[in-house]
Amino acid sequence: MYNKTEKIFVKGKLSWCKVNKPNDWNAWVVTIHPDQQSLETIRDLQAEGLKNVLKKDDEGYYITFRRPTSRLLKGKVIGLTPPEAVDNEGKPITVGIGNGSDGIVKLEVYQHGTPGGGKAKAARLEAVKVVNLIPYEPERDMDEAAKEKVEGLGQQEMFF
Repeated sequence: MYNKTEKIFVKGKLSWCKVNKPNDWNAWVVTIHPDQQSLETIRDLQAEGLKNVLKKDDEGYYITFRRPTSRLLKGKVIGLTPPEAVDNEGKPITVGIGNGSDGIVKLEVYQHGTPGGGKAKAARLEAVKVVNLIPYEPERDMDEAAKEKVEGLGQQEMFF
């Protein structure tokens, strides 16, 4: 049975934006602190069965959306294309997108069945438009575990 897919747009501050390279769990991801209108849109989707969880930090509410690199369909692994990332003029972004960039996230929202026989909604990351790019800076945007892993590499030299 075919389920209708909706295209939904949410706006806000982006963080942990991994749209050019998948994360450690083979998914492209973006976290967004939505503006007030987008927050209402997300809450409406949650009321309709969306399982993505809104969380709150010092900056306000935030939510993460993903796009897997592949999915299993009828026993076969099907690769998914990466989400598109464009700047305010529609040009592709190939640099890292730093925390605090302003952007718009385009989502594919669809309904699916649950193991218990019910219905739920899912939202898959499709594209990101960065309106105000803050380039990724490892010193600022890496979490502590990542900083610890790369500590000292900058002082090493290559010998050939």
